Amino acid sequence: MSPAPLTTVLLDVNETLTDLRPVDEWMRGHGLPAGSASAWLAAVLRDGFAASLAGLPASFGPLGASALSDLAAAHIDADAGESMQQELPGVVAGLPAHDDVEPGIRSMIEAGLGVATLTNGSPAIAAGLLERLGLAGEGIGLISVDGTRTWKPHAEAYLGACDRLGVMPEQTALVACHPWDIIGAQRAGLQGVWLPRGRSWPAGYPAPDRTIAQLSEVTG
Repeated sequence: MSPAPLTTVLLDVNETLTDLRPVDEWMRGHGLPAGSASAWLAAVLRDGFAASLAGLPASFGPLGASALSDLAAAHIDADAGESMQQELPGVVAGLPAHDDVEPGIRSMIEAGLGVATLTNGSPAIAAGLLERLGLAGEGIGLISVDGTRTWKPHAEAYLGACDRLGVMPEQTALVACHPWDIIGAQRAGLQGVWLPRGRSWPAGYPAPDRTIAQLSEVTG
């Protein structure tokens, strides 16, 4: 059976829209090993997922500070680690977008699709990114589950976003580079569109509804 006509696109933010490499460069500049940014984000998501599973509210910022503290303790002294914690919010807030993000979002808007970001992180990060891309006035929704008990991939994160936007889940696509995010959306009844960003699809996972190489292919 063919999928329902698409009316709305939800966009994951961390790594799907934003390029995490500057965080890794910043961490390496402070003496942490290459790959620390990915390890840091994985630790934040792990702790957020666990809190959501346990029914506890979780906020990205404090979890990010804790994860950075653990990384720093293994490689640098305590004072340097505290300094990094002070700098971290600004580094994350200034992350650049991948090259395909601005034209990809514009292609969705031109195609008449509703567009919103859906993130486990702060909505301010997504808002700042859209501002830097010149997209702040394009009517793009900003939805976050930061601080709630239902982080993605909890079904309520996706269904709650659909409720807020007044759209049907089966006519809504979630675009993300994280397979766990795609699986969560599909199990909630949304269409899952995987944008790999260099990742492999995990063995044993049901296939995504679609796989694309760049964001503009959502409307293809």
